[in-house]
Amino acid sequence: MQYFAIGDQDTVLGFSLVGVFGMRGEIPSRKGYPGYLYSNLSEIYERSGKIMGKNGSITQLPILSMPNDDISHPVPDLTGYITEGQIVFDRGMQARGIYPPINVLPSLSRLMKDGIGEGMTRADHPHLSNQLFASYSHVKDVQNLASVIGEEELTPLDHQYLEFGDFFEKRFVNQAFDEDRSIEETLDLGWEALSKLPSEELQRLTDEEIEEHYKG
Repeated sequence: MQYFAIGDQDTVLGFSLVGVFGMRGEIPSRKGYPGYLYSNLSEIYERSGKIMGKNGSITQLPILSMPNDDISHPVPDLTGYITEGQIVFDRGMQARGIYPPINVLPSLSRLMKDGIGEGMTRADHPHLSNQLFASYSHVKDVQNLASVIGEEELTPLDHQYLEFGDFFEKRFVNQAFDEDRSIEETLDLGWEALSKLPSEELQRLTDEEIEEHYKG
């Protein structure tokens, strides 16, 4: 049997520790937080995984509010080292109507590589995931460049990346609350997104994968 625990205690604990160790006159570490914050956070996760007299495992889904949306803040930063992954929500994407507003670039899973690929999802899944990540990362570079020189000064390839990024967010990431999308459909959407780019840009995919799935 598996239990699910959802909480938002990390930030509260962090702020509390600042007050306690300040009263003790201890030497502060990063941004005024104590150096033992990591150990205290780890203990919380370990304790919440134990239930007297109960068998099975617990999958925790802690919800962490980042102070000032700063993912480098000691609490979210150290929590990321403890957990097996993190899903980062983005206020800007929410404002653009993307649901769920997941920012894929800072999000990660340390277990994904062991659960995807041939015999589990689909053979092209690992390479497709890497290519989507790399291409979307480049979209952010193009958007930053456009904010400096203006979109009219971008190259045709840059405009293709912007088109890819728009499709990626509105069709691939965006998923209605009542939308039942299979993993196969999601992977096909990923290929549809990448097909908006020249095949020469898809350097993380094999020639065989491009020949089979590329729609450009």
